Amino acid sequence: MKNLFWFAIAALALGVAFLVKSPYMAYAIYAFLLLVTLAHFSSVAWLSGLDCERSISVTTLRQGEETEVEVNIANRRGWPIPWIFMEDLHPSDFPRDGDNARLAVLMPGRSISLRYKLQCPRRGYHRIGPLLMESGDLFGLQKRFRTGVRQDYISVLPTVAYIDTFNISARRPQGPVRISNRIYDDPTRISGVREYVLGDPLNRIHWKASARTGELFSKTHDPSTVVGATLVLDLRRDNYKPEKAESRMELAITTTASMAYLLQLSGEQVGLITNALDAAEVARYEVEARQSVSRDEARDSVVGEGTSERISPLQVPTRRSPIQAQQIIENLARVLPGDGLDSHDLILAEFRRLPRDAALLPVVPQVTENLALTLAEMKLSGFAVSVFLIDDRAGYPEAAALLARHQINVFHIEHERDLHEISPARIGH
Repeated sequence: MKNLFWFAIAALALGVAFLVKSPYMAYAIYAFLLLVTLAHFSSVAWLSGLDCERSISVTTLRQGEETEVEVNIANRRGWPIPWIFMEDLHPSDFPRDGDNARLAVLMPGRSISLRYKLQCPRRGYHRIGPLLMESGDLFGLQKRFRTGVRQDYISVLPTVAYIDTFNISARRPQGPVRISNRIYDDPTRISGVREYVLGDPLNRIHWKASARTGELFSKTHDPSTVVGATLVLDLRRDNYKPEKAESRMELAITTTASMAYLLQLSGEQVGLITNALDAAEVARYEVEARQSVSRDEARDSVVGEGTSERISPLQVPTRRSPIQAQQIIENLARVLPGDGLDSHDLILAEFRRLPRDAALLPVVPQVTENLALTLAEMKLSGFAVSVFLIDDRAGYPEAAALLARHQINVFHIEHERDLHEISPARIGH
């Protein structure tokens, strides 16, 4: 548009020059048009011949940790670039050590680098890049801006509150979890012997008793008493009141991560289901390079996230694994509030896939009558249930009353320090 304006003015002035029969004025206007044309094509050509690559030292890190970023810019074309200003974009609230911007002259076949460190103060899936480049002609008439074609992401893990109130000397540190139905026998808990019944597997036969008496006897076992848990995180946007919504969501994520760590530390199975969105599903890595004549326009053209079309809940299957808690925490680093199923609908939708030998631990911002009835049904089906209510002082008495009718414990978590005061032996009772 700017060039069209100058060409229109020049054409008008050229008409005046011919009208007044002034050859010097016409010559000056032709020289000006040539200058504008050269400025336009040189500014476009210089930026089109650049390639950039980015490397990040650590892409998964804890809050407060640092990661190193290196960006290499190479001139693959056969002409020099007299001046170029480069800036690698990153979250504005991340403290930086080093320069993410540089002004340079770039000769053909040569490359330059940007190196800096970023400190990551908050949880999330954060975009690094793209590179924003600025150049122009030698006369200062034209400036062009171009974005790179690559942007990268880092995962900053949520806070984990280490719950250290359990009895360290206990064989099962987080305490027993009672179940109302006898679902599985624990082979490590022999309760006695009985006469052999046709069909008993060989591993149930008590060989010492059988050898001593001359008759076959089978072992009997107590049911499992420590069953681990499936964590249910409610991040439905509408369930969080606008006041303190972000801080309550972060506290809910911290609570979920802390419980996952506690259960794994106890050697138990643990899993996660949530109605949250996964930021990695909507992130865009390869983007189209865009040219513009304004820095603000170039910044505004940077592509961030798309729209998630996922319908099924985000989940980590419940199992016992030495890396299970880490997988859950890495998923929690990427979760975003969504508009999917409500918490009680989420539980009902996943009911058939939930392991019956694992407790159910919903982490919710509110307890509605529908949720209380759903959890009561789950308890009648054989699940142990405990609820973590996130920072809802006004709604806590009502929530406790709704759940007390069904003998379901509720933990009110107002601050991160409340997690240190939880009695793990009560979880799942």
